[in-house]
Amino acid sequence: MTHDDPGEIGGFRLVARLGHGGMGTVYLARSAGGRTVALKTMHASIATDPAARTRFHLETDAGRVIGGHHGAVVVEADPQAPTPWLATEYVLGPPLDDAVELCGPLPEITVRALGAALAGALSQLHASDVVHRDLKPSNIMVTAHGPKIIDFGIARAAGDDRLTRTGTAAGTPAYMSPEQATGQEHTPAGDVFALAGVLVFAAIGHGPFGGGQAADLLYRVRYADPDLTGVPSALLPFLSSCLAKDPALRPKTHEAIAQLHSGDGHFADHLPDVLLTDIARRATAVWQHYPQRLPEPPDHPALTTAPGPRTYSRRSLLTIGGASIAGAAAIGGGLWAWANAGGTGDRADGTSKSPAPVAAKGDWLWELPLRLEGASLSPPAPLSFGPILAIADDDGLHTIDVNKGRVETRSLLKGPAHRCVDDQDIDTAKVYSSEVLSPRSHPLTISSIAFSREPKAEAIELKAYNGALPATQLLSAYANVVFLVAGQGERSTTEFGYAETQKWSLLAVDVRTAKVLWRQALPSRPGTSTRLHFLAARAVKDHLVVVQELPDGRVFLAVHDSRRGKELWRQELGVPEPEAIRGLLEVNDFYVYPPVGRLRALTLKDGKEAWSYGPGRAQARTGPPASGDGLLVVEEGIGVVSLDWVTGDLLWRTADLNATDLDVTLPPAPGSRSLYAYSRESGLLRSFSTPTGQASTIRKARGDRFYGFHGIPEAIVAIGEDYFAAYPYD
Repeated sequence: MTHDDPGEIGGFRLVARLGHGGMGTVYLARSAGGRTVALKTMHASIATDPAARTRFHLETDAGRVIGGHHGAVVVEADPQAPTPWLATEYVLGPPLDDAVELCGPLPEITVRALGAALAGALSQLHASDVVHRDLKPSNIMVTAHGPKIIDFGIARAAGDDRLTRTGTAAGTPAYMSPEQATGQEHTPAGDVFALAGVLVFAAIGHGPFGGGQAADLLYRVRYADPDLTGVPSALLPFLSSCLAKDPALRPKTHEAIAQLHSGDGHFADHLPDVLLTDIARRATAVWQHYPQRLPEPPDHPALTTAPGPRTYSRRSLLTIGGASIAGAAAIGGGLWAWANAGGTGDRADGTSKSPAPVAAKGDWLWELPLRLEGASLSPPAPLSFGPILAIADDDGLHTIDVNKGRVETRSLLKGPAHRCVDDQDIDTAKVYSSEVLSPRSHPLTISSIAFSREPKAEAIELKAYNGALPATQLLSAYANVVFLVAGQGERSTTEFGYAETQKWSLLAVDVRTAKVLWRQALPSRPGTSTRLHFLAARAVKDHLVVVQELPDGRVFLAVHDSRRGKELWRQELGVPEPEAIRGLLEVNDFYVYPPVGRLRALTLKDGKEAWSYGPGRAQARTGPPASGDGLLVVEEGIGVVSLDWVTGDLLWRTADLNATDLDVTLPPAPGSRSLYAYSRESGLLRSFSTPTGQASTIRKARGDRFYGFHGIPEAIVAIGEDYFAAYPYD
């Protein structure tokens, strides 16, 4: 939330912004009893317009008409307040456009079930003489119990033209009916036309009239035939009739229900597994949000934060915060959601109000050995295993009793560190490992284990690939799909066992079916090579992001379509020491932040630069985009700064003069309320309050990487060449 957002409206505590536009703002909010709602407000300046206030009142009434089965339950509302507001059920599921982006075009059975349920919702509206007038994918939420129609902002009583003018069009051009596109009366038949457009989108991934400028869309809606290429043939007659230019030729909603689906089975039975997983993830993620605020803008007279980026010296940027143990505190596959809230607590002259605290003695909780061999492998990151800390070394995956600092389960899975990954985006925390079963040749196995009272390992075999090749890599996992490097051919006796006769591939494997979803050939390696194919990788939603090291030493950042394997784009990274960036890669659902060079945000779909900050080196780690939180960056000689992850604008910075030696190569680690950054020069681990940026504690520490563990107890985990240790949170 921004600094001037209210803390409470109508007895609901505001938690975060869900959206903001010209008409108003939508918040995530909670009641005193803990009920989560979406609370929509209208800007007070717009509320002075009687027509706007009437439209808001109609939206509230339409929400009550459709009810909780087909829409979001209206919990409470006050359309007459100086700032009108409406609180509805917070729907646990993605909008339809996000669902199609995640899963691709939906199966015919899903489209039919979706269409029948939506036709039922429209039938209920029309029976109460209400038309929606803006049915589109983003206004349809997909839950496990059925779709829900939201946003009745331009809904109105059928035949009521008080809020429109003849000759003007209100709605979304890609899904308007021809009569709506010309500003004529929008009847229930117009909603049926829009319903067909939505179902075409669900079936093939785009609307029946394409995209482009509004004027072009409106022309095609009025005069052109719909493009139904790729629509299942059994659906063509029905959808064609719904898209008739003449409203009288379109079927009624009750006819649509009968033509689409028999009503057999539960709605969830007809949804793809990936979509059901995403629904479950969202149900958990909403409880991870806690109220946080952005600082006041720089020109506010009461602000004590530092000046904007233009006042900064051209010193190199450091690495940046927000990394937790993946999955242990993950929200929907992202890293821990960072709290970047107001003020730094600095004096006007930029100095700290108080000196940093003195380091305590006995700073570590415990320290345990790691067995890692080979210069080509840097220390591994801890893995999530539900609420349990797990780590892999050359002896396999171990779980750790964080309270007592001892190995709880040794070699739970046998694969070494570069052959272990965790799946952050499924309902049950799961770890995958590929074991070396024999020295020469055997089918590549992928074992998995889920956190439960009695963990049990399961395994699949890929008989076409040799699991004995040491350079096999498990790169990342997302929603039961594992991305890995696998080889074919016999192992040689040199170093990593490369040979000219081997063929290497980048694979995506569905671990539930052992099916290879796609494969991309990789360049061969010389027999003397001691390098793995990839330095880092991260799967998010429908993209796989990799940092690839070629045999000639060049390093590339590349992004693949994770569903089909196609490489979307690549950029060469100028990396003098590739090993220094192993494992350093930060991605969210929209951007990748390259681990070298100046801090940049590159869009996943095309690699275009959205923004950059500073001239120096930087490595980014961030919370998930849904959190609205910022990037945490340490600037050399300055301290920690927080940047808006969307725009790159400065949000706040610390001004602790004792923190100017923070290491430029180590990403800080997050705690529940504090950021931890390390200085190799002094051997000190410093913490900063995330709500304020104020320096907190100092601890003596050592490590090459630091991570936050959000189990019980919480701890900062340090990884070194042959050890790992835990340090207490503030």
